[in-house]
Amino acid sequence: MKERPNSLKEGLVGGHRAIGLWCSLSSALTTEVAAGAGADWLLVDGEHSPNDLRSVMAQLQVIAAFPCEGVVRLPSDDPIVIKQFMDIGARSLMVPNVRTARQAAGIVAAMTYAPSGFRGFSVGHRANQFGRIADYHRNARTNQLLAVQIECETGVANAAEIAAVEGVDVVFVGPGDLSTNMNEMGNPNATRVQEAIASVREATHKAGRASGILAPVKADADRYLADGFTMVAVGSDLGVLARGTDALIASFAR
Repeated sequence: MKERPNSLKEGLVGGHRAIGLWCSLSSALTTEVAAGAGADWLLVDGEHSPNDLRSVMAQLQVIAAFPCEGVVRLPSDDPIVIKQFMDIGARSLMVPNVRTARQAAGIVAAMTYAPSGFRGFSVGHRANQFGRIADYHRNARTNQLLAVQIECETGVANAAEIAAVEGVDVVFVGPGDLSTNMNEMGNPNATRVQEAIASVREATHKAGRASGILAPVKADADRYLADGFTMVAVGSDLGVLARGTDALIASFAR
C-alpha cells in the first residue's frame, strides 16, 4: 500500500493557489458537509475549538473520502502533542504563534524521525495505515506539510529567518492575533498591520516558501490572493452557519 500524495503540498510547491475552509464546530458531520464543497483543504482547529485527539481523528477520516487535504491546527508546539496528532494521521500541521527560527526548527525536528529529528517511533498507527504502508517511516517527510503561523511582532521581525528553516512549507499569517498583539484589536486592515502582513509575505516569497492567511471577508481574500498569498482560508463552518442563520431569521419581519 502507498500513502496518498499530499495534493496541498504539491500544489503549493507548484505555485498554485489553494482555497481552504476552517472547521471549528468539532463535528465530523459538519466537517463532512464542508468537505463536499470542493475546497482544496480543510483546517480542523485544535487551538480555539473543543477538539481532542478522537474528534480530530474522526474529522480526518471523513475528509479522506474527498479530494482535499486535511490540515490540523495544533494547540501548541509541544513535541508530545505533535507526535500524538501525527500518529492519528495528521500529516499537514499548522502551528500557532511561531516567533523564531529556532522554534520553527524544533517543530520540524519533532515531526521528523531520527536521525534528523526525534519523532517517537511506533511500528503501526493510523498514519501508516496500521503498518500497511511500505517504508512509511523512511519516507514520512515526503507527504508532510508544515505551516507556521506568524501572529506577533516578534514573528514578523523574524519572518525571513523562519521561512528559511528547512522543513517549513508555509508561513501563515494569523491576522486576528497579529492585529491584537499590535494594539489594533479587531482591525487587521489597520495600515501598520497591513504593512506587517505584506512584509511577511515578501520575506516568505524571497525564501521560496508559500504564504498563507485567514481571510473570511471575500474582499480581503481576493486582495490577498492578488497580492500573492496562495494558501488562503476564505471562511469557516461556524461563520457560515452563524451568518446564514442570522440572515435567514432577519429576512422575516417580526
